Amino acid sequence: MGRKNKNILIICIMAVIAVILVLLLKTPKNEAVENKPEEINEETNTVDEKYKSPIDFDELKKQNPDIYAWIEIPGTEISYPILQNEDDDSFYLNHDVDGKKNSAGSLYTEHEYNSKDFSDIVTMIYGHDMLDGRMFGKLQEYYSDSDFFKSNNEIDIYMPDKELHYTIFAAVPFEKWHILYNYDFSNSRTYRVFFDDIMSVRAIGANVDENASLEPEDKVIILSTCLKGNKDKRYLVCAKLVGNE
Repeated sequence: MGRKNKNILIICIMAVIAVILVLLLKTPKNEAVENKPEEINEETNTVDEKYKSPIDFDELKKQNPDIYAWIEIPGTEISYPILQNEDDDSFYLNHDVDGKKNSAGSLYTEHEYNSKDFSDIVTMIYGHDMLDGRMFGKLQEYYSDSDFFKSNNEIDIYMPDKELHYTIFAAVPFEKWHILYNYDFSNSRTYRVFFDDIMSVRAIGANVDENASLEPEDKVIILSTCLKGNKDKRYLVCAKLVGNE
């Protein structure tokens, strides 16, 4: 083999070695990217961030699997889990979050009438009017005050995968009816009639937002507790869904 051919062979071998070295040096970086493909959105080349609830539902579920949401009303002491029993809708009327007998009960919804994702047109959340202020014991005290009603109109609902934000539009004394049994809110006329009645209540402790707009497709939560001084009536706080994340 001539000197010229030997030189060409040596150059080729050195080039191959150089390419292999470059590939070896880049491998760790490539592997690091390949190990986390789920974090990269290939279309936008950005990191996808999943919702992280400020409530530790994993721990709450260990405490009681019936806990499915958390309600918090900024500016008040109301911050509690919401429960639902799939066998007995009245169970949490007199059982605490641990499922133990307790006259204070818990905040709860009824499985016969409401799902646990707040997708229903109207969701009722029940709680006792406790004398020591627990549960909904201060609900009427808070929202019968017109100034407080105007300046504290938010309700937040937290779930494991999202949070919902509501704006309060009415807080009124009302008849002791089972609302979800007596009203079919999937009927737009029934929806309008019921909330027209709510907005027209004129009584001691009643406050409504005269500028509030409500359409049959708007989802509403109603907090329900006994009316102070008249256990044959209820005090209702109604709020419309305005946002979620």
